[in-house]
Amino acid sequence: MSSNQVRAWREALEAAEAGGETAFAELRKQISTDAAVRASQWSGWTTSGTTHTSPQATFGASNLITQTTVEAFYFDAAGVFHSGASPDPNQNNWYRLRSKGTAPLPNLKRTGMDDALMEDGQKHFAAFGSTQMKDIIARGKGDSLLRKIDFKYDHFVSTYGPNGDGLNKALVAPLAAPSLSRRIEQVVTPVTPFFDAAIKANGIFYGLGSAAYIDSYDSRNGPYNSTVKDNPSSPYYKDSRHGSVEINSGTATIKGTIYGDVATNGGTVINSQYVTGIVDNNVPFTLEDYHMPDTSGWSYQAPGTGAGKLPSSVTSNSQTLTPPAAGTSSSPNYYVISTLSGKLTVNQVAGEDTYVAIRVNGSDANGNGITGGITVNPGVHLRIYFDYNINTKNSDLANNNPTSTNPFASNLQFYGVSPPRDANGNPVRTQTINLNSGNPGTLAATFYAPSADVNENGNPDFIGTVVCKTFYANGNISWHYDRALNSEGELLDFRIASYVEDTR
Repeated sequence: MSSNQVRAWREALEAAEAGGETAFAELRKQISTDAAVRASQWSGWTTSGTTHTSPQATFGASNLITQTTVEAFYFDAAGVFHSGASPDPNQNNWYRLRSKGTAPLPNLKRTGMDDALMEDGQKHFAAFGSTQMKDIIARGKGDSLLRKIDFKYDHFVSTYGPNGDGLNKALVAPLAAPSLSRRIEQVVTPVTPFFDAAIKANGIFYGLGSAAYIDSYDSRNGPYNSTVKDNPSSPYYKDSRHGSVEINSGTATIKGTIYGDVATNGGTVINSQYVTGIVDNNVPFTLEDYHMPDTSGWSYQAPGTGAGKLPSSVTSNSQTLTPPAAGTSSSPNYYVISTLSGKLTVNQVAGEDTYVAIRVNGSDANGNGITGGITVNPGVHLRIYFDYNINTKNSDLANNNPTSTNPFASNLQFYGVSPPRDANGNPVRTQTINLNSGNPGTLAATFYAPSADVNENGNPDFIGTVVCKTFYANGNISWHYDRALNSEGELLDFRIASYVEDTR
């Protein structure tokens, strides 16, 4: 075959990947700190429901053509991938990117093959329709064996339909005739603070108690059941073995049983016999400083003493809050207080899912911003943003949403705003989270505080996850990662989870 066809075959893939990169950049606009950038998302694209199609773009000296369709998807509790936006407003969507790249073929309409097959011990021929037939080795040498040239009609649309599902097949002219087209599909996952890890520490990890354990479950399937992790016949057994720990440091000291995996960054796991899953010592990761998100679209509530108000500092042991409106996940009722040393109870608005965000931006003389208690009642979704330290009892943090017997950790989220850094790049102060002993009970919450040292000194039944700088625990705690958190929490970024080429 001609060198033009070899070139076009490779350039068609480059065009498809360029379209995918453009779509990925468009997705990432929604995490921009610039409101104007967020507002420009999908500008110039064709939108139908939760599907967005880019305009055809022609670029490069070879007049390559690319176009991408982006579709929203979500996982249900059974792990089934559905098209469309998630019915859960607290869950971040996944996306499927399907990109087509086309390279025109100049000169005469002809085929040929000057890439000779040679006897090299490899199989270059396979039975028609077999799996090997799809293998490039079974077809020829290298990636220069060309196929599916569109001379008069788009072979893909005529054979498989425009979406590749066998529907709406038709004879349509190719974008350029003759030409070569290649199609790729990328599945993009939201990067959230809590994805598939019970504990994630940037530094030292030590814990838990000798009689403690970490496992997992999925609250969408019902309340936590301690017997599932030891019962392979349970339909939820697979959900019980994701109590994983990730440490970006040299040493992890395991004191209790971990029903999941342990990953370190070139480190050593002490007492690895307590890990039921895989120990991988080659998993580096980065925890960036956490900054307060843009609140311009939130419903700010000024300090006060009337209905729906909070004082500038919560000191009362009977402080209640019922916001003036339910709010939404993307536009919660927003309060700013200096410290929380009393006990705060947040109530639902008139039977509606109620969204509240509170920033605690000050501290007492000891550097503590939160020393009191918080109760989340049914129907309430609460996010706490704190700048200084937390020093409170496990039993003082009560999550009753949806019920006290099956609380969802995602309904009580803590975010540690990283301390500012000096001219040398060093934090100007430390940040700690001390969760102290109290009456043993259930603590269902999430903590995302990449600059904080976390000390768990009690032995509650902990449901949720912690992302921190260092982690220490000495109590005989039972820790349960809730797999419903995989797509929950503040959207930090996106990541390509899979990449395949449709070779039909």
